Amino acid sequence: MSNVAPLPVVVPLTCATVLLLGNRLMPRRVVYLVAGTAIAAEMLSAVLLLGRARSANVVSWFGGWSPRAGVALGVSFTVDQLGASAALLSRVIVTAALLSATTTVRDAEGIVGALLMTLLAGMAGFCLTGDLFNMFVFFELMAVSAIALAAYHTESVASLRSALNFAITNGIGGFLVLIAIAMLYSRTGALNLAQIGHALGTEGPDRLVVVALSLLLVGFLAKAAVIPFHFWLVDTVTFATMPLVVVLAGALDVLGVYAIARVYWTVFAGSMLQHEHAVRAALIAIGAVSALAAAVLSIGFSSPRRRLAFVLISHTGLLVIGIGCLSAGGVAATALYAGADGMIKAALVLGVMLAAATGRARRAGAAVLTVGGLATAGLPVFATGLGKAAIEDATTRAGFGPIVIVIVVAAALTGATLLEIAVDAWRRTTKAAEREPARGWLLLAVGAGLLLAGSAALGAAGRSAGTAAARFVDTTAYQASVLTGTVGRRVTAGVPVSLTGRGAALDLLAVAAAVVLAAALPAMRRSLRRRPVMASWNTVRRLHAGSVGDSVTWLVVGATILSAVLVPFRR
Repeated sequence: MSNVAPLPVVVPLTCATVLLLGNRLMPRRVVYLVAGTAIAAEMLSAVLLLGRARSANVVSWFGGWSPRAGVALGVSFTVDQLGASAALLSRVIVTAALLSATTTVRDAEGIVGALLMTLLAGMAGFCLTGDLFNMFVFFELMAVSAIALAAYHTESVASLRSALNFAITNGIGGFLVLIAIAMLYSRTGALNLAQIGHALGTEGPDRLVVVALSLLLVGFLAKAAVIPFHFWLVDTVTFATMPLVVVLAGALDVLGVYAIARVYWTVFAGSMLQHEHAVRAALIAIGAVSALAAAVLSIGFSSPRRRLAFVLISHTGLLVIGIGCLSAGGVAATALYAGADGMIKAALVLGVMLAAATGRARRAGAAVLTVGGLATAGLPVFATGLGKAAIEDATTRAGFGPIVIVIVVAAALTGATLLEIAVDAWRRTTKAAEREPARGWLLLAVGAGLLLAGSAALGAAGRSAGTAAARFVDTTAYQASVLTGTVGRRVTAGVPVSLTGRGAALDLLAVAAAVVLAAALPAMRRSLRRRPVMASWNTVRRLHAGSVGDSVTWLVVGATILSAVLVPFRR
């Protein structure tokens, strides 16, 4: 099975090469056939790896360079259940992105398909690697592919500006990650995650280690686009091509949060044990601010795509809250919520595309947005309701009970935003008869429906998520499987993710509040059109006008605040 581990990276890179070589020769249908075949092969390899990782981590050493006397000089892929699940989610989302490309890309399908394949390879490698420097390499492969997709419409000044904002902000985040890697290498002489964690576990955190942790957190939070690192995402979702927006909505934010969890539990958990309360407080605070502030901003703008961007940011904040609990329960809840929410957000992007069309496509888009809005608010039928309730429970157990209010309010506000967009789409469908939309709308509608159904079906994975999370946070077992090849004790039970009465009640409260708010939002906006309120709102709008300077400034501010919180806990 270790021979299968590299395939999630090898297959899409090979497919990208074929698409680029045949871009001028292959017709449109052949391009999508080749890309679809590659994704199908990726799905198969992901399912095989996920099945194998249920019993033990799958460790693959490239070139046979396995550790000697606990020293790892080679490069490895270390596959566990959550990593394999995140890689599988990325394949599902890229499939949806490929569907969106069938109606939005009019030429150069080979180039767009190749970029999607390299993006998929980067995401898969990012989820599966056991090497910190390779995380940076795949980080940059994702960024380069996404930036190229963002700038695809080169005749659009707004698209070029958003791509520039994307490149500069994520480039700075990448440099911070690289500096942190150099600092950890200077201390441990290792790049393998397990070996770094083993070396740091024998000592307490000093200034260098804590600064490295702060830089890594900032770099990955910038990738996840939580507040105040979010400006690039708002601009990109508003103006970039739809295939990229689908990937941004469904997978890239999840991977940023996954990286935080992976690095913390493999590298820093042992050394930061006495001061983990500072890390917990910092992450939960960042997540809460992002979830609430972005949810409020989502109801203030008028552009559906810009409003959708703030919904994405708000829900990423909920993921950060779950991971910030620094517990197996928080990891399990976040993993379940991330998978379900990622599929729903990808479906919402397809719904926005359909709602902008005409005729039956618009009605299909309105239906997708309606169902997606209810799921976003936490309707218990979907796994988002189960995951949200589990995050609330983990937050309470971590000693941050009042944050539950933030989670419920954020879910209600983002659900209301999407329901209002859906209502507007339904109203426009009642106008005079319209011409039929462009080709491919039925394929988009079916794809969105399948994503919503997948989110509902994911609720059955609650027990599996608990077991996978218990293994994920077992740092000692991870180090043993990588450095000595020891499987260790098999975890057969973890923290089960189940919907309690309290969780169901809060979910229904958020859904009811979303429905009421969606109906009341137009009147609320009219009543708030007073000069002081509008002056403050105009300032917020100017901050989100796409200025690269604002993005970089707030990235520095966020990095400074986070470092000021964590660095005092040092020797």
